[in-house]
Order: sequence, then C-alpha cells, then structure tokens
Amino acid sequence: MKPGDEYHCPKCGKNTFLKKEAVMDGWTRKGDVLKCAACGHLAGSLAPEVKGEKADPLKSAAADRFKNLLGADDFEKRPKLNSSESEEHFCKDCLHLIPHPFVNRCVKFGKEVNPMDDCPSFTKKNT
Repeated sequence: MKPGDEYHCPKCGKNTFLKKEAVMDGWTRKGDVLKCAACGHLAGSLAPEVKGEKADPLKSAAADRFKNLLGADDFEKRPKLNSSESEEHFCKDCLHLIPHPFVNRCVKFGKEVNPMDDCPSFTKKNT
C-alpha cells in the first residue's frame, strides 16, 4: 500500500484513498502511517525510505564513453573566465545602486535600473 491507492475502509465502509501522515513525538518525527482519507482510520505504517549514496556522474560508464568520444581527460578542471576591469561595470557591483526587493534604483541618475545593466559612470563597491 502507498499514499493515493484506493482503499475500502472497514471502519466507515467507504471506498476512499489512503493519505500519508507523519507520526510525531513532540518535535521529533517517528515515522509515517497510512490513514483513510474519509475518517482517518489507521490503515498501516510505511517503511522508512532508505537513502543511498548519490552516484558521481563523472565516474559512470556512460561518462567514460563520453570522455573517450571527446578525447578529453580533464573533466574535473573548471574553465577560467578572464575578464578585464572594463568588462565588469554592472549596476549590481556599483556603489550607486540601492537594492530593493521590488525596485532597484540608481542614486546617481535617479532612475530604476536592472542589476545587470552597464553603468556609464561605474564606481566599484567597497566589499
């Protein structure tokens, strides 16, 4: 049995479905049980889910075949992005930006700006 399965409840006599509910002991979760959605009658308990280790996608056979196809040996190395100082004039890094959840404003020009806009009079923040 699993949550969402059809269920004929012996207590209320209705054809209904099962819902999953957590069993708590104070603030500690003890497990999960299945209950009738109509009356709440206990139908059974769920086995705890076994969490296995996540497989590393770079260590699989498919990843090895892909590496051989491309002829590259170093998939662990990350590329370096070389950008000059003149390319990093975004409003998000500017001293004049006033960030706000609804409207980002530029103090210098007194207008709404997008954080990824280019600033003509960029002044770097002191971070």
